[in-house]
Amino acid sequence: MSHDNGKMQAEALFASGQLYKDIGEIIYDRRTALDWTQVHLAKLARLNVSVIRSIEAGRPVSLETLSALLRVFEIDPRDILPQGAPEGTWFAHLDLAASATQLKKTMKQCSDYNLAIQKLRDIIGNISKTFNLPEIPARLPIDHYSHSVAFTSGERQDLLEIFGRRIQIFRTLQGATASQIAHKSHVSLTSLSLIEAGLRNPSLETVYRIAEGLSVSVYYLIPGIHDDADLLRSLDMTAWAMSAQSQLEALADLESIIGHLDDIANH
Repeated sequence: MSHDNGKMQAEALFASGQLYKDIGEIIYDRRTALDWTQVHLAKLARLNVSVIRSIEAGRPVSLETLSALLRVFEIDPRDILPQGAPEGTWFAHLDLAASATQLKKTMKQCSDYNLAIQKLRDIIGNISKTFNLPEIPARLPIDHYSHSVAFTSGERQDLLEIFGRRIQIFRTLQGATASQIAHKSHVSLTSLSLIEAGLRNPSLETVYRIAEGLSVSVYYLIPGIHDDADLLRSLDMTAWAMSAQSQLEALADLESIIGHLDDIANH
């Protein structure tokens, strides 16, 4: 949440740079306790040794780099990172267990949806050909995430993709646009869009800004061994269901348009 004067709690958290210093000290202590050199840690985390030196010196760290180190040391993010903004419970009313149970039954009942969609495509295609309309370039479909939204220990995962999907989940559950969350988070829309797509590695401060803009704890956004996999999967399914529901208006518009064409053709 933003304060009335426009300041965010995340700004105050990172203003002094102390949080980065604390993280650097923890990484140093864990490394030396295991008698590891910086070079050895860098190899395990698949990072450049200069990055390890920078972090241990208390300089800013990105989400992907921090996640790599947390994975190597098997550190729970809650053990080293402050919660930031108060944890939101605005999604507590969702009946996630019931939704997950019913989803398989529902999808079995609409297993022929692909045929219905193809029939719609054929109808519109035939109408277009009737008027010799130029073909519209195919738009890329909404991404189908190949990775789970939950962290899996021991597996190499695209953590930026998982992080981006989690932002989309909480944004969708709120019925908010990317522009609205970008404004609340004090980040640019371009940056948020790239982060959601898993194409930008945000700084830890940006992670806290986005969490604050979404009114959720950073613990829900940062993948790690603390993940509640069942909760995240249920939230993911609910968000996809809401996305499907949002397309009903477009279908109603299409129904009206085809109806108008039918009226004109037969009168």
